Amino acid sequence: MGYHIGLDFGTTNSIVSYWQDGKLEAFQYGGENGEKYVPSFIAYDDGFVEIGKAARTTAANHPEVPSYGNFKMDLPLDDQFSNRYNSPKTPQSVTTDYLRELLLSSDNSYSFQAQQGPIAGLVVSVPEIWQRDISNRGRERLQTVIAQHLGLEDQLIQLVSEPVAAAAYYAWESQHRQPKTQQPPFEGNVLVCDMGGGTFDVSLCRVYGDNKVEVLYFDGQGDRGLESAGVAFDRRCVRLAYEQKHGRSPDEQSTEFLNLLQQFEDVKISGHQKYSKKISNYFKAPNDLATTILYSFNGYRLNHKQVQEAFAPIAEGIQRVMGQVTTWLKENNTSCDRLFFVGGFCQFLLVQHTITESLGSDLTPDKIERQFNSIDSAFAISYGACLIANGLVQPSETYIHSLGIVVQSVDQETIEVRDKEITLVQGGTNLDDLASVKFAEIPPLASFQVNEPLKLTLWIDPNSQGKILKQDLNDSVQLPQASPEDKWRVGMRVNRSQIAYLVVESLCGRKHQEYELGNIIAKVFPGFVLFE
Repeated sequence: MGYHIGLDFGTTNSIVSYWQDGKLEAFQYGGENGEKYVPSFIAYDDGFVEIGKAARTTAANHPEVPSYGNFKMDLPLDDQFSNRYNSPKTPQSVTTDYLRELLLSSDNSYSFQAQQGPIAGLVVSVPEIWQRDISNRGRERLQTVIAQHLGLEDQLIQLVSEPVAAAAYYAWESQHRQPKTQQPPFEGNVLVCDMGGGTFDVSLCRVYGDNKVEVLYFDGQGDRGLESAGVAFDRRCVRLAYEQKHGRSPDEQSTEFLNLLQQFEDVKISGHQKYSKKISNYFKAPNDLATTILYSFNGYRLNHKQVQEAFAPIAEGIQRVMGQVTTWLKENNTSCDRLFFVGGFCQFLLVQHTITESLGSDLTPDKIERQFNSIDSAFAISYGACLIANGLVQPSETYIHSLGIVVQSVDQETIEVRDKEITLVQGGTNLDDLASVKFAEIPPLASFQVNEPLKLTLWIDPNSQGKILKQDLNDSVQLPQASPEDKWRVGMRVNRSQIAYLVVESLCGRKHQEYELGNIIAKVFPGFVLFE
């Protein structure tokens, strides 16, 4: 026995939810008076590991103590983490320690396992952008952390995109509210807009009355050094306020700046309703209210004009994404029947205003979901992941990239040796159809020398747009020891977490080797790459 849980592993905060007595429950880290919204922050104090608010407090009062925040968005990247922190730790090791304390630690009486009980199943949400990044290292590295470093390989059901998890919750909740509202359960296309601390992602999902969710389209604004969402906004606001007061730029790694960031975030969140009303009034008379103070924190002030300045780069990213959404809707003669805001920063009025303005005539007021309060929206991703973990909602997702291998064939007329591209994963295929290995329909590979690398060429078509790139696998694929008479076949599969594998198997089936393709594919690209 045990719990099947959903984890919204966020850039700034994380939420764990579980199913009990027919209800969704948000886990309180710290017991009865604990926190459901656990900061994704960790501190290492003389061999003792702290997470959440306690870690932030330690970091604020003891700047010499190593501490880390926003580490999730470093998982797909390579050099930024060590350069920023000058630390031997990696995003993987910090993520492992954080999730162990949150979920499993027997030494920590606040962990989920210590408070609630064993974990039998786990679904973890990840940014939609990690699906479109062809190298897919964020997903692979998080899967490695959970399955291998935390020992939850048998419990990990899947990694699911954050807006898809939110759509699963929306489908479930709208159906279960029907007896109270006397309205028929929602069926149609819901556009989930998810903006948190690190990214802005959208998914257009078809919701059916039987708790089925089909992903029709997804898009988002890629991350470049956390310049695309809530973390970047907070930093810009504090930077502007500091420069205004002191006439110079702050040291953004200093304890003073980090404390100011925390104070600004606390003020912004605790006064959310008040500031939303002020911003709403500003929209009505922007020229008159431009210099009116909006935020005050620890002797620092920001007026509406400065807040708009801090938000401008984020607004540009939102407008770009929403422009692509409206283009897709028109080209596919598809409608957006409902708009659902999720993620902490998506509750910010400037974000909602920019999204709705960008959709223009495609969006009428009745299409904006208002029945879900800010708590429902903030927990939507974790709740959706929990519903998927318990088999109560099953999203239907596709893998968008095309993959295959290159083999040499002989032209029978010219007797010339030519490269032939064999498709093993066709972009746009449902994940359920890619779970089993598809092998190349070619003669088996010849026997090989023991311990010699297998000579293969991988080809990749990101987003299946016809832009094929190739990568030799001569140094990447090492077959297991076998007899010289063995022959091999090559195939691929994609798991429910959208992670692709190259599979090499002996014809007799006694030897079977798999390789995750993310790190191999990454050799083709200079870094975190998206093909628009």
